[in-house]
Amino acid sequence: MSSEKNFYQGLKSSFPIMTGYIPIAMAYGVIGIQAGIPAWVIISMSIFVYAGASQFMAINLFTLGTSPWEMAMAIGVLNFRHVVMGLSFQSRIKLSQWDRILTSLGLTDETFAFLSLDKNLNGPYAKGIMLGSYLSWVLGAVAGILFGNVLPGILSQGLEIAIYTLFITLLVSSLKVNPKLLYVPVISMVTNTIITPFLSSGLAILVSILVGASAGTLLGDDDHE
Repeated sequence: MSSEKNFYQGLKSSFPIMTGYIPIAMAYGVIGIQAGIPAWVIISMSIFVYAGASQFMAINLFTLGTSPWEMAMAIGVLNFRHVVMGLSFQSRIKLSQWDRILTSLGLTDETFAFLSLDKNLNGPYAKGIMLGSYLSWVLGAVAGILFGNVLPGILSQGLEIAIYTLFITLLVSSLKVNPKLLYVPVISMVTNTIITPFLSSGLAILVSILVGASAGTLLGDDDHE
């Protein structure tokens, strides 16, 4: 199959991811507008950050009055998993240096999981998957911004459940692979509950993430010995 056909096949195969991205991206846009964040900032995050969980976290931290550096640190820690996913993905596929840069920008939890199932992975197909997913996320955010200006307040507030749905989905997916990982969010929640009275909200979240991740690394290593 030619590179062009592989690309379009990937674009068509991205449909299941697109159907999941569009409603969540719309919820993100609506919640961002309702939180008082400028539309250009919401769109810029979708274009340049392109990480659902991190974008929802950014909105939450913004509403809590978190400082920019605390926000950057917390989101950076949350997104660090992309480094591991990127190394795994890039080791399975032959690409030029430029294509490696492009595909690293399009790698998300969902596209990584989808492409990991493909035993005959090739560059054009992967780029098609990633482009379809990326466009659906950005367009969904645009639609959310438009709807956020006209939806009744009580309805838009109901969309805030999207952030919890997103995190629960990611958690359940991880627990299916290794149920023992449940101690990671539990340790993070306990840590956050203890330190919140003493630290700012953004710093408390950052410390909780680091403690949970460290515990997961240490206890995970013990499980495999």
